[in-house]
Amino acid sequence: MCGHEPGLLAVHVRAVPGMTPLNARIRQHLQGLRHRRTPAEGKLTDHGSRPARAPTAPAATRPDKPGGRPTVYFHIGAPKTGTTYLQRIMWHNRDALRATGVLYPGDSFGAHVEAALDLREAGFAGVRDPLMEGRWREFVDAARAWSGPVIISQELFSPAEPAQIEDAMAALDFADVHLVYTARELSRQIPAAWQEDVKNRFTVRFDEFINEVRNPTAGDHGLGQMFWRMQDPVEVLARWSGSLPPQRVHVVTVSSRDGAPDELWRRFASVVGVEPDSVDLSGAFQNTSLGAAEATFLRRLNVALDDEVGWPLYNEAVKHYLAQEVLVNRGGTLPIKLPAADREWAAGRSVVMVEGLRAAGYDIVGSLDDLLPTLSGDDTNPDPDGPPVEAQLDVAVEAIAALLLRISRQRRGVIPR
Repeated sequence: MCGHEPGLLAVHVRAVPGMTPLNARIRQHLQGLRHRRTPAEGKLTDHGSRPARAPTAPAATRPDKPGGRPTVYFHIGAPKTGTTYLQRIMWHNRDALRATGVLYPGDSFGAHVEAALDLREAGFAGVRDPLMEGRWREFVDAARAWSGPVIISQELFSPAEPAQIEDAMAALDFADVHLVYTARELSRQIPAAWQEDVKNRFTVRFDEFINEVRNPTAGDHGLGQMFWRMQDPVEVLARWSGSLPPQRVHVVTVSSRDGAPDELWRRFASVVGVEPDSVDLSGAFQNTSLGAAEATFLRRLNVALDDEVGWPLYNEAVKHYLAQEVLVNRGGTLPIKLPAADREWAAGRSVVMVEGLRAAGYDIVGSLDDLLPTLSGDDTNPDPDGPPVEAQLDVAVEAIAALLLRISRQRRGVIPR
C-alpha cells in the first residue's frame, strides 16, 4: 500500500505535455477533505465515518431482532479491493464462524461466484455453466433456514441490473439486509481492474482501457461502462440500496497508508459482528498485482490464442495457474501506474465520489480520506504497454518453463490433471 507523510496532502505534479497542474478546485477539495479532527480527541475522522470497532458481543449471543428476523450481510463489491482476501478468510474459517452462530454459505470456495452469476444470468467469456442454475436460490434457502447472521460475499453482484436487484431483495425479504461495499482509491483501482481483465482473456491495451474508463460510452468493448457499474460506490450503492436506511449501508475503505496486514479484515469484521481475533488468518493472503512486463506478455498471449483454447482450459491453465501462481510471484517487476494526466483526472473524480458518499449518509468504516489520492513528486512511470523487450522475453521463458513443468508433473501423477 502506498503511504504518505502526515499533515495536509502535498500535491507535487511535474508538468508534462498535454497536462496542467492540479486545478485549484481539486487542490482545495483534497486539502479540505483530509484529516478532519474531532475537537475532543484530535483523531482523524470524517463526518459519518468511524474506525473499525470490536463487536459488542459474540454473534451467537447477540439478541435476536424484533420478530426473530435474521440479518444478512450482503457484500457486493467492489472488485480488486481485497474481496478475495476476505473471502478466503471466511471460507477457511467457515466452521469456526458457524460455531459462533455466523453462516458463510456454500459448498465450495467458488459457490458465491456461482450464486452471483446465477442471479445475474451471466457467465465468463460467454460460457454459462449449467451447474450455476439454482445456486442463488440455494443461498437464499440456507439463509432462511439459519437462525443467526449470514454473510454473502462476492464482487460480481455489484453490476446487477435493477430488476435483478429487486429479485434479490424480494427473495431476502425475510431478513434485515445490510449492504457492505469495500472501496479503494481510484488511481489504484484502474490499473488493478485492467490487469484483471487481461487475466480474463481481454486484449485491450492499458492506454485503451484508460480511455474507455474516462469515456465509457465511447468505447468499443463496454469495459468502461462495466468498470463504473462495479467501481463507482455512489452509483452502485444507489442502485442496490433502494429503500434501505443509510445506517444499513456500510462502506469499508481500504487503507491508503501502510498499516497492519489484517486492517481490512478488522474493518470488515467490525461490520458483520465477528470478533476479528477469533479466526485463523494463516490461509489468507492479498492478491499480488502483475507487473508491466507480465501483464503485457499475458495480453499478447491472449491476442495469439484462438478459439481452439476454450475458456475452461484458459481459466485453469492461464488465469489461475500461469497468471495467479507463476507471474505474480516474479520479483523485480515494474509497477503499473496511471500516467500523470490521468492521475489528475482521477483525483477530480475521487473528490466527486467522496462528496457523494458523504452526502448519502452511509456508515463509513475507516475513513473517506482513504479514497483520496496521495500524489507525490515522483512521476517516474514506465509505459505499461511498452516494457523492455528483454523483460517480456524473460517472462515468456519462465512462463513456458512453468507450463511444461506442470504438464510433466500431471503426466507423472505428481499433481492431478
